[in-house]
Amino acid sequence: VAAQTGCRAHGVEIMKVPARFALRQAREFAHRMKLYGLSHGAVTMLRADFCESADVHRLLPTVDVLLVNNYAFDSALNHNLLQMFLDLKDGARIVSLKPFVTPDYKINARNVYAPESILSVRRFPYWSQCVSWTDSGGEYFVQTVDRSGVKEFLSRRGISL
Repeated sequence: VAAQTGCRAHGVEIMKVPARFALRQAREFAHRMKLYGLSHGAVTMLRADFCESADVHRLLPTVDVLLVNNYAFDSALNHNLLQMFLDLKDGARIVSLKPFVTPDYKINARNVYAPESILSVRRFPYWSQCVSWTDSGGEYFVQTVDRSGVKEFLSRRGISL
């Protein structure tokens, strides 16, 4: 994406071997772009805990797209990520392998202040042999940060943010 659009790209990996591999890929990417005489956006890789990294907390309010490979994450980690998504700006998109909010989620008096209430979600398929981690097909989710539903719900009750 950094090569196609010129955007800044940041990667965060907590595990040692995948982090080392990601750093090698970033170096190879820079080398190939230079070899081909192509410009690209900045690419940085961090070996860190996404939830604990000060760099991540600093970057979250600025991102337009956040890719979260949460296929193997437990519910506690997904919940922690949801709390962090409160720092994302309206319009930011979260691409994930498991949804952070159900497609039929409805805002009501009990959940209006829940982090899920600022997200809308769309489901998309991917087909067999389309991704590097499996030969079978599956689905991914794109959640969009949109606080207008919360504002509208509260406004109908005479509460303003």
